[in-house]
Amino acid sequence: MKILLVEDEEFNLVVLEEMIKIFYPKAHISTAANGKVAYEMLKTEIFDLILSDINMPEMDGYGLIEKIKKELLLQTPTIAVTAFAIQGDKEKLLLAGFDAYISKPIDMNELQPVLQMYLGDSS
Repeated sequence: MKILLVEDEEFNLVVLEEMIKIFYPKAHISTAANGKVAYEMLKTEIFDLILSDINMPEMDGYGLIEKIKKELLLQTPTIAVTAFAIQGDKEKLLLAGFDAYISKPIDMNELQPVLQMYLGDSS
């Protein structure tokens, strides 16, 4: 199982990676500092799940999801992970092409069912 984490804040990246390892200790987790780096990785690597921040330099999450769906034509489940919590943001993210949404700060009780929905049980 391969997971791609796209996040420009190193602390958030480490926390999210450690949370995922609790539920999926055997998962291979790759990281990208922004959407541009992730896009280049997605041209050559296949992942089972992508978790992406929205507000990033060079290419934000909206730019990345557009390239994933329209240029790369990938069906990889892509989860938005963002601090944006204004009413209507979840709908905007889903309309943009994200499959689900997790708000920051990340709650493990919110993260686990989303991971299980797309990755199945960790056993």
